[in-house]
Amino acid sequence: MTVRSMLVLLAVGVALAAAAPEKPDFSGAWVVNPQKSQLADWAKYDSTTITIEHKEPKFRFHRVSIKAGKTDEATYELTTDGVEKVEKEGGGTSRSRLSWDGDALVFEDTMSLPGLRQVTDVVRYTLKDGGRTLVAEEKFRGLVVKYDNLWVADRKDEKE
Repeated sequence: MTVRSMLVLLAVGVALAAAAPEKPDFSGAWVVNPQKSQLADWAKYDSTTITIEHKEPKFRFHRVSIKAGKTDEATYELTTDGVEKVEKEGGGTSRSRLSWDGDALVFEDTMSLPGLRQVTDVVRYTLKDGGRTLVAEEKFRGLVVKYDNLWVADRKDEKE
């Protein structure tokens, strides 16, 4: 390969990398705005804060909700490459993954619980308003319980 050929290949590689759209960074603290959200009755908390640590491809999600003085928390850590994570707890099994769909991150969780068949929870995360608003469109499907939630959260802090 000639020097010229190597330079052409290098230039093409740089151009392709520059043309590839950059994935959004979901990192930050978010406060759910109940007026903008559309939530099932059980999800109407007095307050909900979501903290996300996102350093591609690592993604850590932590939600703290408070209702009538009681705290409800949920946490998961996944990579954004769609690799499935399997966890067994309390006789049940959870299979979860996180993957990109354009500039949206899609969380998929399938749970097999004792006494129930399978339930699935799919949440599509996007950023709006120049990254100041986190939108999570959730579809939960089970044998008995089915609901759709639209969680809209405002940025609590600025990214550093």
